[in-house]
Amino acid sequence: MMKFSLLFLLAWSCVFLGSTGSLNRIGNSDIGFKSLEELVLIRKTLAAQALKLRGLEINLHRVLSKVVLLADAVVQVPGRYSSKEDPLAVLSERLNLLLERLNQEERISTNLLELKEWSTKVCQEPSPSQTLPKELTEEKDEPKVDFYQPAKSDCHELDEGVRVDGVYRFLVPERNEVQRDLYERYCAFATDGPAWTVIQSRGGSFDPHENFNRSWDEYRAGFGNLSRDFWFGNEFAHKILYRDDHELRIELQEAGEPLDWAEYPLFWLDSESYNYQLSVAGEFRGSLPDALEQHNRMDFSTYDRRRNHAKSADSTCGEDYGGGWWFDRCTQCNLNGEHGVHQRASPAIIWMNWRTGTDKPKSSRMMIRPVNPTPGDNSDGD
Repeated sequence: MMKFSLLFLLAWSCVFLGSTGSLNRIGNSDIGFKSLEELVLIRKTLAAQALKLRGLEINLHRVLSKVVLLADAVVQVPGRYSSKEDPLAVLSERLNLLLERLNQEERISTNLLELKEWSTKVCQEPSPSQTLPKELTEEKDEPKVDFYQPAKSDCHELDEGVRVDGVYRFLVPERNEVQRDLYERYCAFATDGPAWTVIQSRGGSFDPHENFNRSWDEYRAGFGNLSRDFWFGNEFAHKILYRDDHELRIELQEAGEPLDWAEYPLFWLDSESYNYQLSVAGEFRGSLPDALEQHNRMDFSTYDRRRNHAKSADSTCGEDYGGGWWFDRCTQCNLNGEHGVHQRASPAIIWMNWRTGTDKPKSSRMMIRPVNPTPGDNSDGD
């Protein structure tokens, strides 16, 4: 009977040890998961449980070995162990405790494996907030944009199939006295057709605001950041405009309101010798009133140059309104008025009968585009 029990114990231990080996293999299996922190922690816990199981297995082997030795001793030398505490009974009790602990560890390992499988499933299934319409989740082939275009000379030559606004660099750099490049331009696909070259941008939500109350020299050379608020520069604008006929587009917008616009079919800017005199012609179109007509043939003025003769001798429009503009007694429009800490009596952006009497933030852009560009002519001159 004793030998049968021992054989049963040995067979059972082999089966159990085989099952624990399977648990180790499952615990150490390589399951792909996304929530790395959670699953790595579970794997570490499984590894610790496997180590505990291995220790219990070693103890079980030791107990079984002693059981076999004691059984052989009892069979070969009957009556050798006559004490009240039968060593075989003690070992059997220890064996039962080990088996109980092994069962507990097995249950813990099973729970951990179930938790691991559940966590992996949760990671693989998108949450409701992550579930988007199919048309939004499908990957789109976004066009690759190259903002360096050495073979082109201007924004209007950009590929109309791409239509991405941004700062582009053309040809070889041609820098002025303040190291601004004539061929680095902000291009905007504001309407159908070719891109426009932006020569003024103002009113973005940038802090601090760009200061537009600048001197004559600063307006000549240009200032600001092409990706934020800026004045492209009177000399640069003249170099672009003298070669071909260009149209002018002006965009104004007040916060929370629709975009308003104005377009002049022909726009010229004379040289510095003629004070960058403004000329517009053609049939006006747009949602804005024609506020620039009154400034036609006006010279550019700043606080430090070109007094307006209609004003008193000790004042200029540039001083009254701030900024640089083509003033005329003094103005029907001025997109470069001073604002911020030194706010003048007038708003920073003025356009006749547009959004008057409101303190909402306003923004403006001026942009030009050739009407009939001359192909293959990239030269500039006065």
